[in-house]
Amino acid sequence: MEHIDFIVYLNKLPPEGLELLFEIKDPVRAGIPICVPVAGPIRAQFDVQRLGNEIHVAGAVRTAVRLECSRCLAPFVLPIETDVDASFAPPSSVAPDDEHQHELSQDELEVEPLVQGGADLRGVIAEQIHLALPLKPLCSEDCRGICPHCGKEMAAGPCGCAPSGGDPRWEALKKLTVP
Repeated sequence: MEHIDFIVYLNKLPPEGLELLFEIKDPVRAGIPICVPVAGPIRAQFDVQRLGNEIHVAGAVRTAVRLECSRCLAPFVLPIETDVDASFAPPSSVAPDDEHQHELSQDELEVEPLVQGGADLRGVIAEQIHLALPLKPLCSEDCRGICPHCGKEMAAGPCGCAPSGGDPRWEALKKLTVP
């Protein structure tokens, strides 16, 4: 797939808009800047409309990514399904000139600039995948992690390590009594 296939130009957008479907098997070759390995194709469906001098993109991005569990370090595959709602406008309407500095409103923050009159959908696809990633990836909600002493996976059963006595700095608090 050519990189130009992902760019929608404002002056070439028909009045009825466009319905775009992408199935991307190799995101690196397609020029999609994602920082996680995918575990299958990226499927993107977009409804692209012209609203005055802006381009509005709505749709969905679906894929699966390979992650490592934060607790047990086991690799796992996480399916991602996310909705897309993005707007693109000419750079002059997105960023004010130096003479008229003002604080950007929430609506202005959500508008991406058109680059050479076009909306590059590769950035939208990458952004949606990155936003859907969990801050703390877990292979399952009940993952017990690994033993901090020997590194054995706790789901496989007890490791035989003696339970830790805790942090000695907290010993004084154990002596306190609550009335």
